[in-house]
Amino acid sequence: MIIDLHLNGKIIVILGAGNEALKRIKLLENEECQIIVFGEKPHITIEKLAKQKKITLEKIKLTPTNFLFLPKFPSQPFLIIASTSDSLLNQQIVQTAKKKKILAYASDSPELSDISYLSLFDIKETIKVGISTGGASPIMAKKIKSKAKKLLEKAITEKDLQLIKMQKFARNESRKYISTQSERKKFLYALMNDKRVKELLKDGKYKRIQTIITKMVKDWK
Repeated sequence: MIIDLHLNGKIIVILGAGNEALKRIKLLENEECQIIVFGEKPHITIEKLAKQKKITLEKIKLTPTNFLFLPKFPSQPFLIIASTSDSLLNQQIVQTAKKKKILAYASDSPELSDISYLSLFDIKETIKVGISTGGASPIMAKKIKSKAKKLLEKAITEKDLQLIKMQKFARNESRKYISTQSERKKFLYALMNDKRVKELLKDGKYKRIQTIITKMVKDWK
């Protein structure tokens, strides 16, 4: 099952500090989570990120025994990523994390991991699209991503993007005045079919649409 994890404020521990670790950091850097990296010889970019206080870096040689005794964290990590160059060690990390009820991932052991990474791309910072082969072929996921991105960038219009923003505003407003989820859903569908809103969308009058939304939600019964 493909899901989108909300990592805001969560602790993500990465064991290993080389190229593979850097790939995972880049995927996480916009998630507003706390990233803690452990490794003996960090990639130069990882060291720079640590100096910029974007991540926490602990220089330590990881072995099959000492990774169990790493410093205590403010709270239990949400996810542990095993990215060392030792495949057996990565497997041990994943197995230990699972025993501690922590989600775990190792790129060289997808069959043991709790999650698999999607090949992601954004469309105008509004729509996030992920391609997954369930860990079977990351190379093919990237190839398919390239094809899908070209198609979707042509298919998704500026109107679609504005509708998403409008719906986000409407959802937030509806929570203030409509008590049940079923009624909020009805309201959002009614908004999508509202003739005034459709006309204003054509003219790009988004502020006016927000005013109408606020009035509609207050009058909703």
